[in-house]
Amino acid sequence: MKTLFRNTGYRLFTTQEENTKKISFSYIKNPDGTIRWFWNSDSSKPLFLKFYNATTPKAKLFEVLVKTVFALRLQKIVFRKEIVYYSKNDDPVFNIEDDWAIFTGTVGPNNKALLLSGRYFYKIAETDSAKKLIAAEHKILSKIISRNKLEVPKALMLNENIIQLSDISNDGIRENSFTQIHADAVMAISAHHNRQTKISDWNYFRNLRIQFSKIEDERIPKNITRKINTILKHIDEQENIEVAFSQGDFTSWNCYVKNEKLAVYDWELSSTEKPKAFDFFHFIIQNGILIQRKSWKEIYAEIKEKNKMTFRFSEEDLLKYLKYYLLTNTLSYLTIYAAQEEWHMQIHWLLQTWNEALNIILKNHSTERELVILDTFDALYHTDYAALKFHNEEPEKLKLNSDIDLIISSDNAQKLVSYLSGHSLVQKVSTVKKSFMQTVRIVTLQNEILNLDLIHQVKWKHIQIMEVSKIIENRRKNRFGVYKVSEKDTARFIDLFYSLNDAEIPETYEKFVSEHLKSNKITDRELTIKTLKMKNENRGFSYFKNIVHYLKDSFAEKGFIITFSGVDGAGKSTVISEVSELIEKRYRRPVKVLRHRPSLLPIMSVWTKGKEKAHEDAVNSLPRQGNNKNSLSSLLRFGYYYTDYILGQFVIYTKYVLRGKIVLYDRYYFDFIADARRSNIQLPKSVTETGYHFLMKPEFNFFLYAAPEKILSRKKELSYHSICDLTSEYSSLFSKLERKNQRVKYLAIENNDLDVTLGTIMNTIITER
Repeated sequence: MKTLFRNTGYRLFTTQEENTKKISFSYIKNPDGTIRWFWNSDSSKPLFLKFYNATTPKAKLFEVLVKTVFALRLQKIVFRKEIVYYSKNDDPVFNIEDDWAIFTGTVGPNNKALLLSGRYFYKIAETDSAKKLIAAEHKILSKIISRNKLEVPKALMLNENIIQLSDISNDGIRENSFTQIHADAVMAISAHHNRQTKISDWNYFRNLRIQFSKIEDERIPKNITRKINTILKHIDEQENIEVAFSQGDFTSWNCYVKNEKLAVYDWELSSTEKPKAFDFFHFIIQNGILIQRKSWKEIYAEIKEKNKMTFRFSEEDLLKYLKYYLLTNTLSYLTIYAAQEEWHMQIHWLLQTWNEALNIILKNHSTERELVILDTFDALYHTDYAALKFHNEEPEKLKLNSDIDLIISSDNAQKLVSYLSGHSLVQKVSTVKKSFMQTVRIVTLQNEILNLDLIHQVKWKHIQIMEVSKIIENRRKNRFGVYKVSEKDTARFIDLFYSLNDAEIPETYEKFVSEHLKSNKITDRELTIKTLKMKNENRGFSYFKNIVHYLKDSFAEKGFIITFSGVDGAGKSTVISEVSELIEKRYRRPVKVLRHRPSLLPIMSVWTKGKEKAHEDAVNSLPRQGNNKNSLSSLLRFGYYYTDYILGQFVIYTKYVLRGKIVLYDRYYFDFIADARRSNIQLPKSVTETGYHFLMKPEFNFFLYAAPEKILSRKKELSYHSICDLTSEYSSLFSKLERKNQRVKYLAIENNDLDVTLGTIMNTIITER
């Protein structure tokens, strides 16, 4: 503060000296405790509000409260103040005893204070880089003339430290939204010095790349650096690009809408070398991040919409110029942030959004799942967490069937889930909360799955087995910026997990565990359990709480039922086997496969032939060979099997669905409607159809069919005409059921290509669940 006032012609003292006068300064602090604004305590006007972007509801409320305080003359009571003493030089820049206010500026190497006094703003630079910036601004403003759509301040360099700028904000308002007035101003600005150049000849971009290559700052998340390097590596140096004049910091807080014009301040970053539309992108992106706190998904949607009122880029050109905006802006600011001692919260906001925005450029080089993995670890970079049993390669190279286990607090887990829910590449996030962890299933726009286990207590059943705080304290960061559970803690966890589950440690882990635990491996399971139960977190009230949580956790996530129907030879068995594996490995849910019905009751012939003989005959006999023509016999047979469905559905629901399992039916009740002959039943279709109304409806029902020729090439159990008739019956039935109940999926799939069939089935399950 003393240096600041010395540059304006005053000297400040904390105690009274000879020839000094007393004055009181009032001030408001930043969240970190540093002073944001200060002013003459005797001021009758809240001039510091000129520095405040009051465009959000919260900001507007603050502005109203401040103005009310000043109107009631309560400012000396409400705001903190400090008494100092001053002396002045012969020709000070402003009158310290009049109305004035100072904004201390944004922390960083380019920091400048901003003074408002009378009809002028004064930028006061203290560092060499800040002095260069105000000199550049004076040079630019001496050449730019206010026009129909644009108004700029008159500038005067008072000395190398101070530039005087006329106040052009009067009668103007700041607008958060990008309006037609902003669009007209942007177009007017970019019309200057518009030229085309090859990337290889673009010196501004080349210099940014050189500066970026020299950055060594552990605070910058690793994956944003890796992303940028990948993009730079694939740039076509012979590509042509338009560069144009830009204001450089075209933001809502630097613009005032007045009389159908846009009054624009802060021209110190203006340049003729930035990519075309730089100011357009900058306004929407910076405003979206810092003021409106939008996700990149929302910001990008606004860019596409506002493009219609400005440059009207084609989709290809919009992506091209957005790419070079993101690169030039990010490279520039990463260099600045690397030189900045203290980072404020806004830097983390900016980096996270820029990082996600870069994915638009990387879609041709990485899958959506890989990009989400990269962004997940960068989002956690400054968070306390540790990845459990995570590989040492690039994080995005995680196998398709592998998940990510993170030791993390429940609060930080929720922040991560909120971030991923708004991610531009994420279609859906499903979460299941348990007492000790949160399971998260992420589905990308292309239906790729990423599973996360966010663990805030390490438990086996109802017993806590390791302390999370110690695991995080012992964590280690690998060269890709991923914080991993230490090798010793990982070995301890593996040993506990398999020993407590009374299982052998897999061969892949055996050497690792022995190497890091040596003689401390568990040899007595019962003694280990007894020892763990003696810990405070597993005793007394905690013990009963853990028991209740364990029982509750057992029913935390319900399963669902999937049925597969179709004639013999349609490929059901193969599809069911593949779907079962995909659900278990990729969808990460346990599976139970049932044949035809719940089987609470045995097949009828068991009562006459015995179990073994009945099953042997059922396996060896061809389908649809029964010759039952009797209605009463058919009704009895149907009633027997229907009883199995009615009673068995509750058993299946309780035993499997309530406990989180996915039940796959190889054939289902639909056979009684479309192909009752298969069960040796001859009844009117209306009877069996009516029975379906009283059953719980499986969530997903797939009818597999194929051309008769293809089915006959697989199995010759049915005639050509039988296959055609049955396919028609099933198709009609599924169409009818779908019309009646839109909440349940009834989908007919032509099973010619197994991969296509599996993709359709899994995409249906993933998007609906």
